[in-house]
Amino acid sequence: MRATRRNTLKGGLGAIAAVQLVAAGGVAFGQASVSPTTLGLGNLPGRERRALDGTWRYILDPFDVAGRKPTGRRSFWQNRIETDDTGLIEYEWSSSDEMTVPGDWNTAEPELHYYDGPVYFYRTLETGPQQGLRQILYFEAVNYAATIWLNGVEIARHEGGFTPFQVDITDILQRTGSGVHDLVVRADSRHGPETVPGLDFDWKNWGGITRSVWLVEVPANYIRDVYARLDGDELLVDIALDGQSAGNASLDVSLSGSNGTHAAQTDAEGRATVRIAIAGLTRWSPDAPQLYDLTVETQSDRLIDAIGLRTIETRGREVLLNGEPIFLRGISMHEEAFGPEATREVSQAEARALLAEAQSLGCNFVRLAHYPHADHVARLADEMGIMLWAEIPVYWEEIAYDSPRTLALARQMMTELVMRDRSRASVVMWSVANETPQSEERTRFLETVIADVRSLDPSRLITAALNKNVDVGGVRDGESIIEVRDPLGESLDVVAINQYEGWYGNRTPGEISQVSFRNSYEKPMMFSEFGAGALYGHRGPREERWTEDYQAWLYEETLKVVETTPGCVGLAPWLLKDFRSPRRWHGRFQDLWNRKGLVSPEGGRKQAFFVLQDFYRRKAGEA
Repeated sequence: MRATRRNTLKGGLGAIAAVQLVAAGGVAFGQASVSPTTLGLGNLPGRERRALDGTWRYILDPFDVAGRKPTGRRSFWQNRIETDDTGLIEYEWSSSDEMTVPGDWNTAEPELHYYDGPVYFYRTLETGPQQGLRQILYFEAVNYAATIWLNGVEIARHEGGFTPFQVDITDILQRTGSGVHDLVVRADSRHGPETVPGLDFDWKNWGGITRSVWLVEVPANYIRDVYARLDGDELLVDIALDGQSAGNASLDVSLSGSNGTHAAQTDAEGRATVRIAIAGLTRWSPDAPQLYDLTVETQSDRLIDAIGLRTIETRGREVLLNGEPIFLRGISMHEEAFGPEATREVSQAEARALLAEAQSLGCNFVRLAHYPHADHVARLADEMGIMLWAEIPVYWEEIAYDSPRTLALARQMMTELVMRDRSRASVVMWSVANETPQSEERTRFLETVIADVRSLDPSRLITAALNKNVDVGGVRDGESIIEVRDPLGESLDVVAINQYEGWYGNRTPGEISQVSFRNSYEKPMMFSEFGAGALYGHRGPREERWTEDYQAWLYEETLKVVETTPGCVGLAPWLLKDFRSPRRWHGRFQDLWNRKGLVSPEGGRKQAFFVLQDFYRRKAGEA
C-alpha cells in the first residue's frame, strides 16, 4: 500500500444475524443493532464488475472526534467545501493525503506503523445510466469495523476484518441520477472486549481497506448464489435468484464434460435445485485437480464457475477423500507475502507463491490461519490441488463467550466465509476456533456456530484447533500421556490439537519421545500446530534455542511421535513463513516477528523445512 503525504500526522439461517455498529462513527463496544442477515452475492469473479482500487484520499481521526462529536465542520462523510455561507469547515478532501487501496495504513506511512483507530477514506464514483441494471458495492474486506457513505448518506455498516460485505446502491443512484458521486469509507481497526478477535492475538493488526472494492452490475433479476456439491454420482446444484421476478422463473444448468442442459424452475422464493449425473468425470484431488465449468443461465443473467468434484468424509478414525483414506500433509500459513516488509494485501501472484512453497515442502493441505484469507486463495488452491482448512478468528481466551453480541458476530463471520467458499473443492474443513479455554459458555457458543455451518454446508468436515489438555500420566518416570478431552470434541468431525512440547515448558526436543498423545473420541485426530522459533541463518549446537538446528531437532523428534499416535490423519505444523507479531519482543531473535516459520520472510528455507519435506516424501510414497 503506497501513500502520498503532505501533512500527515507525525508520531439456522433465520437465526443468523448481521451485526451493525451503533455509534455514528464506528465501534460501540457492548452494543449492537441486530437484524436478519442478507446472504451475500456469490461468485464475485464471475460477475460484471469494475474495480474501485487505486488512489483514495484519507483523513486520520486519532481521537475519533468525527465519530464522537459529528458536526458540519468535521463531517468527513460529506464532501463539504467552505464558502461564506457554510462557516468553518476543518477538512478538505481535495487536498487530503493519498493512499493506495487495497492495502493497509501500517505500511503506507512509517508514522502509522502502530496506529490503531479510525481512518476515513474518500474517492469519487462515476456512474452512467442504469438501463435496468442493479448496482452493488462489494467490499472484499475492511479491517476491522466499516461504515460506508454515498453522497453523504450512510448506506452500510459491517464488523469483521476478513470477510466480504456488499450493499445495493441502485435506489440511491436512481434518486441522485448518473454522474460523479462521493464515496466515503470509515475503517476503524480497534478491537474491544466483545469483538472477534478480542483484545489479544498473535498477528499484526493491519488497518484499512485491505482487499479490493468493486462496483458490481447485475440484471434487475439476477443469480444471487450457486452452491454445488456431490451427492453420490450426482452433482447437486442449489440456485438462488434475486429480484422481483425471481419466483417461478425458468433457468438452465450445464456442466462441461457432462451431457446436455438441465432445465428447472424456481419456487416462489426464487430457489431451485438441479441434479446432474457425473459418472465418468474425474474427481478433484491433489493429484488430479480437475475443474469443470458450471453454467447457470436465466432469461436475464448468466453465471459461470470453475468447480471441482470431490467428497470429503470420515470413517471411524480415517479421513476419506473421494472414498479413499488420505493423510493430510499440511502446514499452517498466515496471509503475508514473501518479502522483508510484510503487508496485509496479498495479491494473486503472491498467494500463488506461498501455496507453491507449501507444495515444494510436500504439502497436499494448508491450514489458513487464523482468519478467512482472500477469495483468490481458495480459487488458486482449487487450481493447484491443495486441500484447505478455513477458519474464523474465535481465538484464545479473549473472546466474550457469554455475550450475545459476540456470538452474533462469530455467526455472521462464519456465514460470510461459508457462503463465499462453499463451492470451492479445495476447502475440506471449516474451523470454528483456535485454542479456546474450556467452559460451558464456550462450548455452547461454538456448538451454535457449528450448527449454523452444518445448515449452510453439510458437505465438509468441521474442526477446531484445541489445546492439549489432560495429562493422564505414564508407566515410567517422566512419561506423559496427553489425552484430548474437550466436550467440544463431541461436535467435531476431526479432533485437532495444538501442542508445543520441546518449545514451551521444560522439555527439550530430546525428551519429546516421553510424550504420547491419544484421542478420547472415536474420530480422526490431527496435530494442527507444533513448532519452535528459529532465526534464519543462525546455526549452532542443536541444544541452543533459536538456532535452525534446535528447530530441526524438534521437528525430527515430534514427527516420531506423530508416527506412533493412534488415529493421526495429518498435521499442519506452525508454520510456513515467519510473520509479523507485535507481541514477539526478543530483540535479537524475534524483533517483532514470530520466527516459527520454516522459511524466512524473504523465503530462505531453514533446516526444519528439509526435515519435514523428507517426512512428507516418505508419507507420499506410502499412499
